[in-house]
Amino acid sequence: MLGLQGRYADAEPLFRQVLAARRRTLGDDHPDTLATGHRLAWLIGRQGRYAEAMEMVSQVLGGRRQILGDDHPDTLAARETLAWLTGLRGRLGEADELCRDVLAARLRVLGADHPDTLATRASLAWLTELRGRYAEAERQYRDVLAGRQATLGPGHPDTLATRQDVARMIGRQRRAAEAEQLTRDVLADRNRVLGASHPDTETARNELAQLTARRTGDDG
Repeated sequence: MLGLQGRYADAEPLFRQVLAARRRTLGDDHPDTLATGHRLAWLIGRQGRYAEAMEMVSQVLGGRRQILGDDHPDTLAARETLAWLTGLRGRLGEADELCRDVLAARLRVLGADHPDTLATRASLAWLTELRGRYAEAERQYRDVLAGRQATLGPGHPDTLATRQDVARMIGRQRRAAEAEQLTRDVLADRNRVLGASHPDTETARNELAQLTARRTGDDG
């Protein structure tokens, strides 16, 4: 999908067309309509239009709660997107509370090793990172990494993303050589799994360049 490749602006009008068609043929509260609305809200959020995205995902959440129930996986996904957007708007305490509520529900409904549960743990680590508590965030990301390696495998994109998160936290704590080596490993694996032009590969390449430049400056 275009959105998964980072082409959010290109994907948005396509999802708007799908949403309009589904509203017309299925109605506003059909699960497929709500799914498209959720995806569109995510795309809008990725473009930095947080207030607009929050309004849309709140509508999706209301519909899913009414149709599917509060603990349905799709409802929980909308609740987590709302927590993510709340964090991006700088309301970290509120976002943390929302995310912990989702985690408690996912632990109850899906179990500790489910990929969605691990994703919520990663979101909590991200919120810790935003607060500047890098050592704590590193521990949280490492817990997520252990779970993802066990359930998804070492080469899964989510596992690779968490390895990059760990490397970033190590770099934030000025352990530059360690962070650089970990990022080199992630870059090699992303090149192999995702390809050289994938946005995640480009992110790893960019982070490696920054780490290398920083360490070179420190050595000089």
